Amino acid sequence: MVTLKVLLVDDHDGLRATVASFLKRQQGVEIIGEAANGIRAIEQTERLRPDLVLMDLDMPECDGFEATREIKTRVPNTRVFILSMHGDDSYRRMAWRSAADGFIEKTSMKNDLMALVADERRRLGEGVRVVAPAVESHPWSWSVTRGPLNIQLQTKK
Repeated sequence: MVTLKVLLVDDHDGLRATVASFLKRQQGVEIIGEAANGIRAIEQTERLRPDLVLMDLDMPECDGFEATREIKTRVPNTRVFILSMHGDDSYRRMAWRSAADGFIEKTSMKNDLMALVADERRRLGEGVRVVAPAVESHPWSWSVTRGPLNIQLQTKK
């Protein structure tokens, strides 16, 4: 059985705990790390190499857009899905431009996460890319510009 390795990124401990609890009950999912800001998300993605990062947008030090761009530059095979309470088109466009692989509104998170986990596990098991419904129905098409953000990572002592 293929195990999907997930990194959770959100500055709200309660939400991270809720999402982690939900995902731990899903078959074939392992939470390999958590981060409370974008800087830590970048560091942990490089160190842990998750299959999937679930990324909040509004965080201190480095927001989800910047962290997503940097992760997709440094670890391009890691998939990043934005989790946001902001569901309007402008946030979806910014997520797309940040090279995010998908966007999930927190208001519909439970069902969307179940579908995403199933799709990602199937993708890993078959060695093919499965496009999640949230991405498949994306109305925008443009090229995504990717490049390093020159973020200086500092290790806590």
